[in-house]
Amino acid sequence: MTHTQLEAALSSAERRHATLIERIRYQGSGVTLQEISLASDAVLQAQRMLAAARNEEHAVPFDIGFVPEAAAPSPSLLQSESAAALVFGAMEILPDGIRKPVGCATVELELCSVTKFGYPNDEALSGHPLSGKGLEAYGIFEVINSSWLEALANQNRVSFPNTPRSSQRHFILTFHDSTFECVARSLRGTVTDEPAVESCARVFSRLFGTGSL
Repeated sequence: MTHTQLEAALSSAERRHATLIERIRYQGSGVTLQEISLASDAVLQAQRMLAAARNEEHAVPFDIGFVPEAAAPSPSLLQSESAAALVFGAMEILPDGIRKPVGCATVELELCSVTKFGYPNDEALSGHPLSGKGLEAYGIFEVINSSWLEALANQNRVSFPNTPRSSQRHFILTFHDSTFECVARSLRGTVTDEPAVESCARVFSRLFGTGSL
């Protein structure tokens, strides 16, 4: 598809989504959660396709079997110079768009070299540079064509001019009250039914060499 066709497809998806939202707002019925979810997914997919065609950075879902809880995931970051992990309340997304709690998640960041954690929250996520390019709240994403990876390489080239673009990857996790970003080789996640404080203690033991995940 041409850029013009992709732009038209995005506009059509946005109109469809807006129409459904208006129907809920003014009619209060006649629209299912699954319809809203599918319309939102169509907008995000159209955003990603257009950004990819333009060779721009964009966010795509990174599936590890769960996503952050929408209401109060209470994420905790545990990090040393050589390892990092997140612990938070998790949910799975069912086919009809409903999110089901699955327990306390641990996401280990393999060969993590840098992290950012804090602003923006879900209400300010529209101000994030990747808003409108596939990023949404309460999800886990990989950034394609990441400008952050290029910036890190350029920073290293000050002392090491032949530094290649990093083979690591840029990931984003969007929470209710915060956003987490990192550069790492990959993510791997597990879910348990143990309290968050126990998961944090176990991860702390792993990071500082007194146990294992």
